[in-house]
Amino acid sequence: MTAVVNIEAVNAPQTVLGEGPMWSVAEGVLYWIDIVGKRLLRLRPETGQVDVRELPFAPSAVIPRAQGGLLLITKKGMATLRFDEPALQSLDVPLVDFTKEVFNDAKCDALGRLWIGTRDLHVSGPQGHLFRMDPDFSMHLQGSGYVVSNGIAFSADGRTVLHVDSRPGRIDAHDFDLASGTLANRRVWRDYVAHQAKDIPDGCTVDREGGLWVAEVGDWHIRRYTPDGQPDREIRLPVQRPTSVMFGGPDLATLYVTSMRFHLTEEQLAQQPLAGSLLQLDVGVRGRPEPAFAG
Repeated sequence: MTAVVNIEAVNAPQTVLGEGPMWSVAEGVLYWIDIVGKRLLRLRPETGQVDVRELPFAPSAVIPRAQGGLLLITKKGMATLRFDEPALQSLDVPLVDFTKEVFNDAKCDALGRLWIGTRDLHVSGPQGHLFRMDPDFSMHLQGSGYVVSNGIAFSADGRTVLHVDSRPGRIDAHDFDLASGTLANRRVWRDYVAHQAKDIPDGCTVDREGGLWVAEVGDWHIRRYTPDGQPDREIRLPVQRPTSVMFGGPDLATLYVTSMRFHLTEEQLAQQPLAGSLLQLDVGVRGRPEPAFAG
């Protein structure tokens, strides 16, 4: 099950808490964020150029828009922007009670609707929710009772939504109706507590064969699971806290992995100097293009 692959660190600034890698098919670039450092980063793989944009707020996710530009989700809001232009256009998010919860991870479905979760403000109780935001920017509640809503992924056949709750550690599956944009039959797909896992599931993505790749914080690994939730492959990383994964590159054959330095001691940082780096791996399978937001 353990796979040996070539792992390289991208020549890019290290992040305090790197997260949310997102490949833009239209632009041919990879975006990712530094939550604590309040930065948005962009990699052009063909040249290796990395651009950094400072942000006024802590970001939570970034999603390309079909019409161009980006949808930026911050911990307590949303805005549209273009990476190379200073302006930010704030959006209303009336359903979210930011006194109890903050935004976390997000993805779009095949029709370009945004799915975004929240986590409990104090990471202590089931105050988080899962929302769907349509292209007209209207929001609709789709789930509740999460402590830390995290990675979201759509199965290769488009009929299932996989959704991570990082605390205490669980991945749920839902039946998904694409036409109506609704979920049903929520069930546990993988229970990390039941398997006595020491790691915490975080960001995830589905490859072209239907396997789910999960960044598992705390255990030095990313892992691939078969469509029925069984472990298939694990890859040991040079960082203890990988945070998310995303396929990119012109043929979607490169798996990018974000990581963090956040809350690591000086001794731990000395043991893992690549902590906070963006890593790139060839895992022998290609990814699927992530849809842009249609709004």
